[in-house]
Amino acid sequence: MSQKLVASIDSTSIFIGEEINYKLEVYSDSLPEIKFPESESFTPMEVLKIYDVDTIASNDKYIVSKKYALTNFDAASYILPKQKVVFGDTTLFSDSKKIEVKLVEVDTSKQGLYDIKPIFNTNRQYNWFKYISYLIFLIIIGFLYIYRNKIFGKKEFKYEKSPYQKAKDDINVLIRSGYTADKGAKGYYSKLSFIIRNFLEIKVFDHSLESTTNELLFELKKIKSSGELKLTTSTLNNLHQILQTADLVKFAKHHPDEDVAKKDTEKIKIIVDEINDILPEPTMEELKKDFEFHQKLLKQDRSEKIKKATIIFIGFLVSSILISSILFGFTYVKDTILRNDNLILLETKNWVTTEYGAPGITVKTPEVLTRKLSEPNFKYLNSTNLSEFSFYNSDNSMRIYVSNTRFNDKIKPEDFQKYIDYSLDIIETMGLSNIVVKYENFTTANEAEGIRVYGSADFIDSNSDKIISGKYSILGFFTENEFKQLIIIQEDDIYLNDITDNVISSVELIKKQQ
Repeated sequence: MSQKLVASIDSTSIFIGEEINYKLEVYSDSLPEIKFPESESFTPMEVLKIYDVDTIASNDKYIVSKKYALTNFDAASYILPKQKVVFGDTTLFSDSKKIEVKLVEVDTSKQGLYDIKPIFNTNRQYNWFKYISYLIFLIIIGFLYIYRNKIFGKKEFKYEKSPYQKAKDDINVLIRSGYTADKGAKGYYSKLSFIIRNFLEIKVFDHSLESTTNELLFELKKIKSSGELKLTTSTLNNLHQILQTADLVKFAKHHPDEDVAKKDTEKIKIIVDEINDILPEPTMEELKKDFEFHQKLLKQDRSEKIKKATIIFIGFLVSSILISSILFGFTYVKDTILRNDNLILLETKNWVTTEYGAPGITVKTPEVLTRKLSEPNFKYLNSTNLSEFSFYNSDNSMRIYVSNTRFNDKIKPEDFQKYIDYSLDIIETMGLSNIVVKYENFTTANEAEGIRVYGSADFIDSNSDKIISGKYSILGFFTENEFKQLIIIQEDDIYLNDITDNVISSVELIKKQQ
């Protein structure tokens, strides 16, 4: 049983939106089940209509055909991919077809013509972000250095003043403030009463501040009677007299003379000394609790300072990211922080300028291309591959090739298109599909003329096996019998796009003789 698949198209050059017919015919001496391709297989062309299968039988031979109406609404050269037809247990493939979609001709005599606007260069100033990032980082480090002692410094433990020392100091402050019978009596005696009551609250009776004078004296007498403290009668009497005077000043608007106030103050100093002398020494357990309490306070204080420093640091960091995102774009800032491999490749400091071939193509790339010693990718009939060089980035999302080929015969200008098409066929075998082809003349920086073929394509991601969108560019240069070309295949990525532009703009072929 023999089968043959023939693909035909009624035109390979159409205007935008014009319909063409693509036909697949299977010649066979049997008639098993045949499965023709669906409309998705014809991308980048659009399928307008799919006709029914037609079968012709003659002398035990069969011709099974199916026709598709195709078009496209974008002017470019397109590669219609090979089509797969399943014939029973056999799979047949057609040849790929190149289709030229042209713009509709416009009568320019009825339309005003204008000069082409000049090209505006858009150089990305990536390095500015680095400088600003370094400046913000230095500011944060400087801030932490200046306030390092307050934030991270280990604070030595210091005991607070004892209640006795605090009472003595407060009395001395009160004496220095002076006493005026007419205006300052109430304030003076209120402070004097608080000093002695606060001392007793801490060291003798823990309700001294809230007790009345009589209640406080009653409790102190009970403490004396129980033998807890050896309080003298004179101490209690003097205390009672001073507290009663304070009550009279506060509630009866009594105004003691200045001499009385001085004497009362001296008595309070003596009372504090007398009570302090009879107080028992603190136990080790009390001292330990006191130390642990102060250590806890110190730890809380330090934690609060570290918390404030962290909030300030995060504030600086978030602010710097926001400002940088406004200036340079969030994507670039994110990729810089996360160290995007393609961005790192683009910002490689010392790109390598090398001539590949002798003579060959001089090109500037992030890293040097490696010579392929065997089995070159770009091989042509009746030719010798003189050299081939290649570069792959870390995840194979970009591939750069430089190929130098010498043909056995002279290259005719009318064959330029044929060899460029061969190159397209070769990159198609590398896994590219849905290739959109555009042509333009290209002139290098040193005025060597060539052809540029470029466009979009889909290819399989080697890491995920998913089909992703990408781009390709082919720069072809012809001499008498040599074909030199630069081929770049890449994912559609902003940084890879910039690398491609930089590489292409650096290309030189044969430098002018001085």
